[in-house]
Amino acid sequence: NEAAAKARDALVEELREITDGKMYLEAERARLTRAMAILKEAAGDVAGAADVLQEVHVETYGSISKREKVEFILEQMRLTLAKKDYVRAAIVSNKIQRKTLEEEGMTAEKIKFYTLLTQYHRHDKNALELAKDYHAIYSTNSVQEKENELKEALTN
Repeated sequence: NEAAAKARDALVEELREITDGKMYLEAERARLTRAMAILKEAAGDVAGAADVLQEVHVETYGSISKREKVEFILEQMRLTLAKKDYVRAAIVSNKIQRKTLEEEGMTAEKIKFYTLLTQYHRHDKNALELAKDYHAIYSTNSVQEKENELKEALTN
């Protein structure tokens, strides 16, 4: 099983190298990079996973859907917060436009985004921004409909 894992890692890395610099394969490279980050994180290398994801500037890719871009950036935020790189987390969070999160069908991403921002603002000790984050979570329709999530949003 160890040999299979090494072969898988080598294959993903080789495919990433092949797709590097080819504009028509940017979406595939982003997905391969995300897969590489998942593998690194599973191996316990959170910092390595965050660094791999930081190489890809998915916000500039035109061939990737808006939802996939937001999910990718949220993963970048989560990993930078996990490695306690709060400056980079703040920079990455600014890559997501707040109005994009207000679009229909983006409620899960909106909740995840503001939940990640609460981690950042808690570290930053910024009470006003923390309150805004919780208010944004609270005002989401899906949270309003579910009583247990509503209580959780109100108690934080």
